[in-house]
Amino acid sequence: MMRYLLAIGLLLSLLGCDSNTPSTKTILNNTSEDDAMTLALSSPPESAEYLAAKRFVELVDEKTQGEVKIRFVESSSRVSDREMVAAVQKGLLDFTITPTSRLSYIAPDMQLFDLPFLFEDEAAVDRVFDSSAAKLLLSKLDIQGLVGLSLWRGGFKQLMTTSPLEAPEDFQQRRFKIMESPLLREQFKLWGGATVPIAARHTENAFQKEAIDGQEDTIANMAGINVENANVLITNHGYVSFVVAMSLKSHNALSPTNRKAVRAAAKEATAYQYELANQQHAQALDTLKSKATVSNASSTLTRWLKDESDTLLERYRQRLGTAMVEQILQARENWAEPHPEKILVALDADLSGNSANSGLSIRRGIELAIDEINAQGGLLGKEVALVARDNSMIPSRGLDNLETFAELPNLIGVFSGISSPVVLAQLDYIHHKKVLMLAPWAAATPIIDNTKSPNYVFRVSVRDEYAAEFLLNGALEISDNVGLLLVNNGWGRSNYKGLTEALDKRNLSASHIEWFNWGERDFSSKVDRLIKKGADVVIYVGNPVEGEKFVSELAQRVSPPSVISHWGITGSDFAQKASVALERVDLRVLQTFSFIDNNDAEVSDLAKRYHLRYSTSEPTEIVAPSGTAHAYDLMNMLATATTRAGKVDMTRIRNEMQKIDKHSGLMKNYIKPFANGNQDALERSDYIFARYQNGALYPVGSKNTSKNTASNEKTRPMENAP
Repeated sequence: MMRYLLAIGLLLSLLGCDSNTPSTKTILNNTSEDDAMTLALSSPPESAEYLAAKRFVELVDEKTQGEVKIRFVESSSRVSDREMVAAVQKGLLDFTITPTSRLSYIAPDMQLFDLPFLFEDEAAVDRVFDSSAAKLLLSKLDIQGLVGLSLWRGGFKQLMTTSPLEAPEDFQQRRFKIMESPLLREQFKLWGGATVPIAARHTENAFQKEAIDGQEDTIANMAGINVENANVLITNHGYVSFVVAMSLKSHNALSPTNRKAVRAAAKEATAYQYELANQQHAQALDTLKSKATVSNASSTLTRWLKDESDTLLERYRQRLGTAMVEQILQARENWAEPHPEKILVALDADLSGNSANSGLSIRRGIELAIDEINAQGGLLGKEVALVARDNSMIPSRGLDNLETFAELPNLIGVFSGISSPVVLAQLDYIHHKKVLMLAPWAAATPIIDNTKSPNYVFRVSVRDEYAAEFLLNGALEISDNVGLLLVNNGWGRSNYKGLTEALDKRNLSASHIEWFNWGERDFSSKVDRLIKKGADVVIYVGNPVEGEKFVSELAQRVSPPSVISHWGITGSDFAQKASVALERVDLRVLQTFSFIDNNDAEVSDLAKRYHLRYSTSEPTEIVAPSGTAHAYDLMNMLATATTRAGKVDMTRIRNEMQKIDKHSGLMKNYIKPFANGNQDALERSDYIFARYQNGALYPVGSKNTSKNTASNEKTRPMENAP
């Protein structure tokens, strides 16, 4: 029997919550009893969503060659979006078109689109909606019993109030109607207003009853209601996005051919919806101007709104997923000409992979430095901005990112991330294109000792040649029976060279050496061999995923060897995943800096600004602090070199980097950090060991102060970061 696609007509109720909503049976009261599919849509018949849905109906019929048909029927108007979504999840309805904010209770990462000032214009919206990041976001609905087919435009949100909004104090004690979303509630709280989630059909009445003083909504929706003494402030502060979603059960019940046809119909209907949305916005604006006072927000008020809501992205970053946030931010950028009026600094790092926290820590160090620089007038008379691209520790992706950055005319430097193999793969291109590279984490010795002249790479980080001595000394304090467990890539081989040379100097040899590949999961045989060969302590050089597997395997042994680890494990959630194993394994990790128990005035001041900007409260919450400290110092030295160069010219800036005589940094007072061909700013005496306690790294002991005393360098305890 032919399966029909049955579309419910108009479900006009946009309730903000589920209290007192009817059961799902109400939705289906007027549907036919044949074997049919249903489309649920809460939208007036003249809206772009409704008209595009009709086109979708026609396209499905056409592309399935009549195997799936659509007819409209009447339905209850007392049904909320949330209840319709629940019905689609259960397979009682087959499709729904609903605002992303209405999905926040089952798919929190959908709140990404509710972030204020996420989009600058419709072109930025299109870039994100058409991106692989958006497809990934939609695919996450599968675990909620939904199939995300596409994203539709709702339009930029503006503010409508019954008295003018001219200054920040005008938000105080105002009650704004919003769509139900925790993020939107916090947005208005930051602005000083209160919020009331009200269904769209009740908005006009709520104004009349003075239950609300204002609302945020699109021009199209505002034009559809009559509000006495209405003032509309054009802010473009947010964006309404719709999801076209299908029941996973219904999707799986279709033949593969018809599934493909439905997706193709959704894609074509999406393009049609975009056209309609643009047309209707212009018409709605004319209508709105005839019934309300419409004005543009002042630049001062707009800046205040942005500044007050800036913390929301970071406050929600972990809930939304830092990987998803970074992918959306990357997709949003116009890479043909990002921020043409600003001086640019770029970041190429792992921002969405297993070591995403390393990239996040570097980002935050750069941002904190840029905040200071811009507060002092920027560089060369221009504001400085950061652009970032994810490499997921894949060398080919890092090269692609570097090629994109190299084409930016206002670029002064590129910061690298945690992965040494990525940077090593970029060296030829860096020097061919004369791109200035700043390395705040990647530790392989050949990154700096790269045989290139002139050398365009400058590092404030660990150097494996020095790290080898430090790691070995730490291991020998435990036992002379030292085993090595090394990742089989450029970084691991760099450490192998340094460690074997350090052992040779002491007339020692490793008890046993094991190599592992990136992504390896079973370490049982490697652990068995290390223990059998008599290793009482193992030096581990690798990243967090493999590190967690290794330590967990080690913890199952009766008397597990101690572990001296390079800092590659610290750029992730290693401590959380390995928390049980760490109770049995003595693990000490190489670090360079810590905010914990650090009473230095400059460090304390930066920690306060970190907490304010990123919604943290304790030093233990600062992600991978060494990455932040290194990037912060490097960015400030880059700013000094750029000012002295006098123009955006990476060759001139490189030359000025080498001439820096002194720099008072977060890590220490640097004395000629890049002089005489040595472009590694840190020394052996800048390293410490740290231990995990309750998921945070606490420094072990204190730094050697002999070098600091000789060169008037600051003495500070240190922590996190490879």
